[in-house]
Amino acid sequence: MRKILLSIIFTLFSCVSNATPLYQDEINTLNLNGWLGVALRDELDTEIIDNSSRINFSFERTENNGWTSFAVTEWGINLVDGGNNATFYNGKFSNEKDDDFLYNRLGYIGLKNDKWGKLSFGKQWGAYYSVAETTDLPNIYTGYGVGVYTFGDGGLTGTGRADSALQYSNSWGGLSIIIQYEANNHKNIVVEESNDANIKLSDSYGASGSYYLTNEFKLVAGFNRYKINSTNNKYNEETSQIYGFGFSYGKYYHYSEGRQANGLYIGGNFHISDKNELYEGELFDSKGYELMIAYHLDNGLIPLALLSHLELEPTKDNFFTGEFNQEFLMIGLHYKFSEDTVFFVENKIDLSDIDGVNSGDLNGIALGINFFF
Repeated sequence: MRKILLSIIFTLFSCVSNATPLYQDEINTLNLNGWLGVALRDELDTEIIDNSSRINFSFERTENNGWTSFAVTEWGINLVDGGNNATFYNGKFSNEKDDDFLYNRLGYIGLKNDKWGKLSFGKQWGAYYSVAETTDLPNIYTGYGVGVYTFGDGGLTGTGRADSALQYSNSWGGLSIIIQYEANNHKNIVVEESNDANIKLSDSYGASGSYYLTNEFKLVAGFNRYKINSTNNKYNEETSQIYGFGFSYGKYYHYSEGRQANGLYIGGNFHISDKNELYEGELFDSKGYELMIAYHLDNGLIPLALLSHLELEPTKDNFFTGEFNQEFLMIGLHYKFSEDTVFFVENKIDLSDIDGVNSGDLNGIALGINFFF
């Protein structure tokens, strides 16, 4: 089955560049895009990792009265891990894989209209992610201070790739809004570090708004909130919430249309949250920020830097006795062989201060390549 899927995927890759439609008629359009990426990372251990490889199919259909229907499905692809359990049978070794080769990153359906806006249902980027995306851009070392990836990809909380979400969005000139409701279908989350306590999340609500002061400079603000309970009574109808704001200037090549970007990009965000950051089996109040700068040179080089900071608020029974400041500086260099092939190096310098002691042992470096399509 995997060989069949790979054959289909790479046959499609050979037919498409820069999301050229795979199929188009007067009513229907089917597009393909995404990227394949791998990296060598040296941080505590040296390993080859997949760099968020994904394949995205987007469908659009022209409907009556100015409406357009659309559907998006995006699968993550694990390129590098052939299997976790090695077995020897009938004279040869084979691997049995515990993790999925393909997994669901996004999947949603909706309707849109130039006047009335867009309504979408399914697993999609959360409303609050509009704040986080201003710096969640480099390949390896980013996203630690934005507050959106609690419990994995942020799908359970609605801040990252929100699960089972209903969104309404619209734009008027330079102003855009997103309003979100997430029906939480995940009733039991086992947190092994917390005496195997089960945490239950309620439905979540979120919203964001962005405004372009100029064609290049954007301001954004957002929030997300839900209720949490646990079987060990540690959390009893407590509110988990996050509020944040951000800004960006210019475009960053990775997610711009056709990966076209020139000159300076600056992005930043700041958040405060209650019971939103999971660490060592406990949920903490937190404050965090990230600041990123990059410059697209005409010769294809893109030097960049990012500062990430996350501060956990101490509680009476937390595991650390002093301050908890997780912080690092990332300095990187990307090189575009073309608009669709990019080599990168990203170096992380650990500046963390936990319990008054600089950790100093989580420095890291990663180098890899991305193949866009």
